[in-house]
Amino acid sequence: MLLSQHDIFTGSIAMGAIAVVLVAIEFSVKNKLLTKFLGRKLLHASTICTVAWAIHRFENRVMLAYLFLVFFVILLAVIRREWMQVNTNKTYGIALFPLAFAILLFIPLFNTAVIVYAALLLALSDALAGIAGYYFAKEKIRFLFEDKSRVGFISFYISAFIISLLYFNEFSFHGILLCMLLALLPALTELFSWRGSDNLTLPLFTAAWVVLIMHYSSPQLEILLLSVIAFTLLAAYATHKKWLTTSGATAACWMALLLFSTGGYQAFIAPGIFLISGSLLSKLNPSQKEKDGRDAVQVFANGIPGILFMIGYGITNYPAYLLTAIASFCISMSDSTSSELGVYFKGATYDILSLKKIPPGVSGGISLQGTAAGLAGAAFLSVVTIYCYDFYLRVFIGVSLAGFAGMLVDSILGSLLQIQYKTAAGILTDDAFAGTQKVKGFKWCNNDMVNMLSNLLVTLLFFYIFYK
Repeated sequence: MLLSQHDIFTGSIAMGAIAVVLVAIEFSVKNKLLTKFLGRKLLHASTICTVAWAIHRFENRVMLAYLFLVFFVILLAVIRREWMQVNTNKTYGIALFPLAFAILLFIPLFNTAVIVYAALLLALSDALAGIAGYYFAKEKIRFLFEDKSRVGFISFYISAFIISLLYFNEFSFHGILLCMLLALLPALTELFSWRGSDNLTLPLFTAAWVVLIMHYSSPQLEILLLSVIAFTLLAAYATHKKWLTTSGATAACWMALLLFSTGGYQAFIAPGIFLISGSLLSKLNPSQKEKDGRDAVQVFANGIPGILFMIGYGITNYPAYLLTAIASFCISMSDSTSSELGVYFKGATYDILSLKKIPPGVSGGISLQGTAAGLAGAAFLSVVTIYCYDFYLRVFIGVSLAGFAGMLVDSILGSLLQIQYKTAAGILTDDAFAGTQKVKGFKWCNNDMVNMLSNLLVTLLFFYIFYK
């Protein structure tokens, strides 16, 4: 697969421009003409704007995607060897944007105009949000693993709105309303980053968001705007009642936007049942974390797999994506019901692999009451959702079994991977506190990670079976 002279020229100009800017910024940072922070932001904006230009002009998008994968690997090596002055704390975020654009270029559903738009928001709005938050924010809030500010969020949203207006040349009432909504999801997405991970997530979710709502009519956009207001009010109420933390409520709004764009209010049936039942059941065994409200990590751990498949359904309208999303929420429902009711009834609990008796609530444990509750929870959510979507009975059986299997896989991974401790009295626990000692598992693997991994494993297998 050979490159044309036009593509060779475009690639050469782009790489030359990036090299010149990199050398200039590295020189400026080394000689203290620029701070590392400003140097990093300038390099971010100029490099990705140049990439956006190259994507716009390149003719062979598949070959360009492969080139981005090559640069992804090269940048990983550069960061690992700490060859860049502007890259502090050895973060890998700078290597993730080529990976994001490679993924988008490989998917024909995302045309070049959409990818360039996503690149411009990443280049300009993300950089402006970082600068505004760094220099002008007085208060910051923890989102996932980083502190973010209202000033940064507002800067991102306003700049994204202006970029949308200019890029799509939309100045009618319909166009302004569309651009107001187009800018919202990327601004929320930027809040949930960790060490530059938004360089991957921001372009991917921005492109998906554009494809989902770009062709909405004016009445549809008005309904979406009213829904945004409703989501915000519900999130504020949930925060007030301490059902969710600020980060958890924001994550719920982000997910609600994507759900609505993929299937209207019908898309809320499965996650809505899970959210309501999970919130009610958590009151049976209120831990300190639940008393403070569920944070963004907990919300994403149980919802991201389902959201991803709902996005696939919204873009392709292929039923296998919808069924897999329902199965994903059934897994979360089954696991939540099993855990909460298993602890509440205090039945004999055994490690699923070693069959040793362990305290109720410890990861990897199963009990008769919890297992029965998990199966009932999966079946309940499945039958309601399948009825509303008018699927066949065999689909109900498949989705219910997937939910139940996900609960079992969650216990297996909890026993194998999740970090656990023992108190001074020899009692096994998932929580680290004074006097406890680690006895098994990996430090990076907590309950939220186990929930995410088990859900992804089972939903991917479920999707493969139904896709075939």
